[in-house]
Order: sequence, then structure tokens, then C-alpha cells
Amino acid sequence: MVLDHFAADRLERLALTAEAYVAQVFGMNLRLHDLAGEGLPYFLTDRYHFWRGDLQGRPAVFMVNRAGPLDTFDIAKHRELARRHLGVALVVLVLERVDARVRRRLIEHRIAFLAPGAQIYVPEALLDLREGAPAKIAPQPDYLSPTAQSVVLGAMLGRFVDQQSLTDLAERFQVSVMSMSRALDELVAIGVAEALWAGRRRRLRFAVNGRDLWNTIEPRLKSPVRKLRLVRGQIPLDQAPLAGETALAHYTMLSPPRVERRAVLASRWTGMTQALELEPAWTDEADRIELETWSYDPLVLAEDGVVDRLSLYLSIRREPDERVAQAAAQMLEDMAW
Repeated sequence: MVLDHFAADRLERLALTAEAYVAQVFGMNLRLHDLAGEGLPYFLTDRYHFWRGDLQGRPAVFMVNRAGPLDTFDIAKHRELARRHLGVALVVLVLERVDARVRRRLIEHRIAFLAPGAQIYVPEALLDLREGAPAKIAPQPDYLSPTAQSVVLGAMLGRFVDQQSLTDLAERFQVSVMSMSRALDELVAIGVAEALWAGRRRRLRFAVNGRDLWNTIEPRLKSPVRKLRLVRGQIPLDQAPLAGETALAHYTMLSPPRVERRAVLASRWTGMTQALELEPAWTDEADRIELETWSYDPLVLAEDGVVDRLSLYLSIRREPDERVAQAAAQMLEDMAW
């Protein structure tokens, strides 16, 4: 048994202080109640005191370390164990003493905490409030970021996204680990995924999958197409896969269009133009190619030189041509979720 540095009255004062701080400064009611620790491993209840509470209308668990200093890695591991055993998405560390260095390390490791008198930081709820700063809660985004969208599409396409570490996902989707971490926070905030810790690595796990995930997330998805350009030249499929009606004709019985359409990541457009010596084309030139520039890399989810079905659907779902709209709807209906 570890040495308990917290007497019962001290724990009660800390809970009252935390509730009062959050209510007075940020206008939120935590509603903290002692948690007996049922279902938790003994070493956790021996080392931490737990409260059940409420955070922005979502159930949350608050935990305070009562056994002396711990390193950030241990805290992250213990917090994840509590999350799994208690079945809650939000587990928040309560800090009795305000130490800027400790808070900085917790933020670097994206560990939720409440420091009465200073700050409440819960990345899973897009919450980072500090006393003295405007008390604004980051709203859930109307649309997902390009990185979050490509990841969620990859999950629905069965591209082995679930249970992968952020480092592996960042490498696969060709983005920074920081961008992937923010994408995970977005997916957690809207309730379709959760963040897990495996050793020192943060992993993604989806709470819903397949068609259910699509029905939940579709209103937050948008067309990846930023701009349409007309060019002349030769473009290999491994640099710009088929897109638009050309790709739709590949997946359905729709006749292919006269002008081929391709897709490329927007940030690669200039470099590809120079490397392949592409030239601008006019709308009446028969040998022109229509080239879409995308907000995320179409190559990541493409198969056999064709953009993926879901990104394709999002790029043409507002198409006024009834032929195209019907073919797109049929393509989605025929998907094996």
C-alpha cells in the first residue's frame, strides 16, 4: 500500500475548490461525487482518488494522484486504464499544486487535466481554458479537417486504420504527427472515435464502423476538390489517379467522358507541372486533361490508379447531371461496408 498524502478533508476541499473554480471562471458545473472504484485495479484505487462528474453534458471521471510524484508516461498509462475499466471517454487528472512545467508536459502528451486557479485542458472535448483568457469552448467543427476526413474514409474503406498508432497513421497519410494528433482529437470530440495508449504510443479506435459511421459522419464531410485546372501533357496514373466522371465510369456502367479527369494533392500541383512540363489548355482543345487539385492526397486511398469510391462520391454528390447523380448513388449502394 502506498503512502497516502491526502486526508479525507483535504480531498473534499480539493473537490470543492475544483468545482468552484470551474463554475465561477468558466460557468460549468462539474457535479463531482466520490467514486468507490468498483471495477478498477487495486493499484489504481490505492494510488488515486476518483470522482464521477459532468463536463459539458458528458460523463467524466476526475482523478487525483495521492501517492507522490509520477512521471508523465505513468500518468498516461494509468489514465488509459481507468478509462477502459470505467467505460468513459473523458478522464481528467486533477492537480492540487499549479506547476507550469508539469502542465506543459501534460499538454505535450495530450493528457487532460484540471488545475484549479489556472487551467482546464481536455483535448478530447476540444477544451483549453485558462483563467484570465476569454472563456471560449472550441466548438465542434462543421466539417472535418482534410486529414481527419481522409482517415475516417480510410476506416470505412477497410484500409486498416483502426487501432493504429498516430505515428503509423501519419506516415501512411503523408502528414505530420501533430496534424494526425489534431485529427484524432476532432474524431474523439464528435464521438466517433476514442484515443488509446499502448505503451508510449497514442492509438486510434473507432466507436462506430461501416455504414453506421458513414451515416453519422457524412454531414461533416465535404468535397476534397479545391480547384479544377485544364492542362496538356502526359501524366502517369501513379502521380494523378483517375477522378470525376472518368473514375465513376470505372466503378459503374456510366459511359466514360470524352475528356479524362485526374486528381492530385494541391500542394504538389506546381512541382508536378514543372516536372512533367504540363502546359495550360483551353476548353476547346481536344487533348486537354481536367486536373482536380485536392485538399488531401488522393493517392493515399486510390486503388489501381483510380480515386477511392467515397472521396469520389463526395466530389460529385452535388452534380446537377441526373445521370452522374444516379450512378454515384448506385456506386455507394453497391459498396461492401
